[in-house]
Amino acid sequence: MFCPKCGNEVGDYIRICPSCGEMLEPGEDTKSNPQQNSNDNFSSNNGYSNNFSGNNNYSNNQYQNNPVPHIPDYKTQSILLIVFSSILCCFTCLSIIALPFAIVALVTSNKIKMHIAAGNIDLAMEESKKTKMWCWISFGILIGAIVLGIIFNIYFLSSGFYNDFLEQMSDFQYKYDF
Repeated sequence: MFCPKCGNEVGDYIRICPSCGEMLEPGEDTKSNPQQNSNDNFSSNNGYSNNFSGNNNYSNNQYQNNPVPHIPDYKTQSILLIVFSSILCCFTCLSIIALPFAIVALVTSNKIKMHIAAGNIDLAMEESKKTKMWCWISFGILIGAIVLGIIFNIYFLSSGFYNDFLEQMSDFQYKYDF
């Protein structure tokens, strides 16, 4: 898709032109005349566009009538899940399975602020839902790994295997005593 004001190519989901700040309508297709104002775009800065001055479309006041809703990014939760998955893998090896899901949650949480800055509130909300889903998946795997680790340790310590293991280790120590 091309901007109708400056003619620069923008993505399909962008609502504000990054070159000139023009508000774009969703689904607007202006490919018929992409170079409409191409001579107005270039300044003496080696052909780079410098059209940010004097344009009120790309200001913080663009959401006066429609305030931006609070969209959680779940960045703190995903970082904590990464830390706990890394630490708990020393106690139960299954908790390392939660680590990739927490990393995916952190990566998707970084996209939310970019979508808000570009005016893509719908995409920011979608990314927030995805981040929340990945955090819950990671948290569920982490809790499951902890529960399985506790059950395994209780079973191992209460069974005769542990006593046999201790006896074998003491025999080994006496046999190869330095």
